[in-house]
Amino acid sequence: MKQISFARGFKSIAGLATAAATALTLANHAQAEAITKPMSWTADSGMSPGPVEGTSVVLEKGPFGVAMAIKSSGLTPGDVVTVWWVAIQNPLVCKANPCTPVETMSVDSESDSVVALAASGVVAEDGTISLASFLPKGEVDGNFFDTTLHSPETAEYHLPIHNHGPLDPSIAQEMLTSFRAGCTDESLPEYYPQTALSDGAKGSFNCKTVQVAAFLASE
Repeated sequence: MKQISFARGFKSIAGLATAAATALTLANHAQAEAITKPMSWTADSGMSPGPVEGTSVVLEKGPFGVAMAIKSSGLTPGDVVTVWWVAIQNPLVCKANPCTPVETMSVDSESDSVVALAASGVVAEDGTISLASFLPKGEVDGNFFDTTLHSPETAEYHLPIHNHGPLDPSIAQEMLTSFRAGCTDESLPEYYPQTALSDGAKGSFNCKTVQVAAFLASE
């Protein structure tokens, strides 16, 4: 089954509402309950880690899948960003709570994680973007691991926003659909699986994950 995703820059709440309504309507068919929280700056962002003012993430999970809608700000205008589904179905193996990227993304991890592209877009002139996606239960296209989404209601979810730098028209499609396109080799985490590191054209930008939202399994 394929994920359904939407992305575009926006200048008003109407932009977010349009994208969010589509994804969340799908989730509602699964009798899901919504959780809302802000995005947070990562340590790599260069900002003080903590909530990003003016942002929100809505997550809905149910027996048939999970949906999300992000309203983000504070990003670099004109840059390509991708947001990723990170569904950790066995978070109890992690020493940290929530799980760390190393615990989740290492090839020898026993976290039973599903990691795949949720949505992507180009940041608007005012530094904002809206992103929404629905991930159905079952096999996941583009998953970094040989896993399936079998426990959408009890997984821990992380939604990281990865910055690929200014849009390069010659590799635009790759930048919008992969983890590594546009990035230097040095800026990519070595512990990520090769399925993530080898997909997409090399670039000259020092890519980094700048924002993230984490939803514990108990939420």
